[in-house]
Amino acid sequence: MTQIEVTVDNDGYMKIEANGHTKSVVCASVSTLLQSSVRFLQELSQQYPDDLIVNITQEHTSS
Repeated sequence: MTQIEVTVDNDGYMKIEANGHTKSVVCASVSTLLQSSVRFLQELSQQYPDDLIVNITQEHTSS
């Protein structure tokens, strides 16, 4: 099951987390929407570097 958690603070700050996986069109759709949104924000931050910074952190896992 794919689970989306959205947390909204009183000031409007929104946090979106996606967890889980399924072998279905739903999982592929969620993944595509979230990844496309991040790519769009990266492009927007290049056009407006004084207004938007996108930080992407890669999690390192131990083998």
